[in-house]
Amino acid sequence: MKPRKPRPRIKLIKKAERCFERKPTPPGWRQLARDVGPDISATFGGGVAEYKTCRFEWTLLYDEYLFGLSGRLTIRVGRKAYHIDPGDGLWLPANTKIIYECKKRARALYMVYPIDWKRIHGMK
Repeated sequence: MKPRKPRPRIKLIKKAERCFERKPTPPGWRQLARDVGPDISATFGGGVAEYKTCRFEWTLLYDEYLFGLSGRLTIRVGRKAYHIDPGDGLWLPANTKIIYECKKRARALYMVYPIDWKRIHGMK
């Protein structure tokens, strides 16, 4: 068994050092910058998400909290639409089937728990 390297006690994430991973969601895209991952925390993760002209479905495999930074991000759960504008927060429990939707461009802070949801669900 490979020994785990110790997690840092404190980590400052500078804007200029943030790396986004872009995924196409035609006609637009979404991208995530994972500021806090399993290498930093054993419990929760988070970072910044950006969306542009996109709509995609997902079933949450974790609890998620979204905080609007700019633009408008809409989360659809069944027939209900939750519009996240700057300063708004939305908490979603695990196993919720949702649709992320953005008509123009939006940016949000996101947090997820547990951080190792991919491992738990056999995805990594």
